[in-house]
Amino acid sequence: MKGIILAAGIGNRLSPLTKTIPKFMIPFCNKSLFERNLDIFKKCGIDESVVIIRPDINPPELLNVEYVIKKKVTGTNMLYSLFCAEKFIESSIVISYGDIIFEKKILEKLLQSNADISIVVDVDWIKYFKYRIDDPINDAHECIVADGDNVTSIGLEVENLDDVDGHFIGLMKVQNNGIKILKDFYHKSKLASTKTFNPLNPNLTFESSRLVDLIQGLILSGVNIKLIPIQNGWLEFDTVQDYEIYKDMEKNGTLSNLIKLE
Repeated sequence: MKGIILAAGIGNRLSPLTKTIPKFMIPFCNKSLFERNLDIFKKCGIDESVVIIRPDINPPELLNVEYVIKKKVTGTNMLYSLFCAEKFIESSIVISYGDIIFEKKILEKLLQSNADISIVVDVDWIKYFKYRIDDPINDAHECIVADGDNVTSIGLEVENLDDVDGHFIGLMKVQNNGIKILKDFYHKSKLASTKTFNPLNPNLTFESSRLVDLIQGLILSGVNIKLIPIQNGWLEFDTVQDYEIYKDMEKNGTLSNLIKLE
């Protein structure tokens, strides 16, 4: 099994932290986000990692880590980044956003899933988001609605928090038939797209499609997406405010309310 880390984001909202280093290399509690995720991967038996990065990055040389250069940065998004590494999507893979960290037990729970495609969903996300923003619905772009173990929608606009069952944290696993399903659906959608039409999201160009747009498209086509529920235990580094909040919590001893770092 391989890990694929999507780490080609510019990180403008984390400036000036990202002025001299990429977002995935930001240090937090004596380790970069990248090092933390690699450590968790290795502890869970994922020894090979593929990291998608921007062409202007000079990353550290690490054993069993292969870097893939994102061919186009502007006008693209997570989905484009993922398929820059398509040749590595050939057997069981774990896909992770590059701006998150998570507890080992979360990855262990994901790895236990036998489903073709599984995604990790924080069902107690409102508790976490209230540390970051006053009204969580204003940042609900990766909200999940589910029916039992299966996700029924992801990444769609919501008007009422009562309609939301959780938040996709940016961590998923694809295996078995899911590999072919994922790749075939991506290429079918790409072929169907034009300069003015994107079958995955009518509000975006195909190249700027999000990973959640592909997942939602799979759901609409009848593919089961397994929900792996968690209750906190992860952090997203999206803004400087996020970073400062987490640093303050670490200093005053309350960070463990959200995540227990090893």
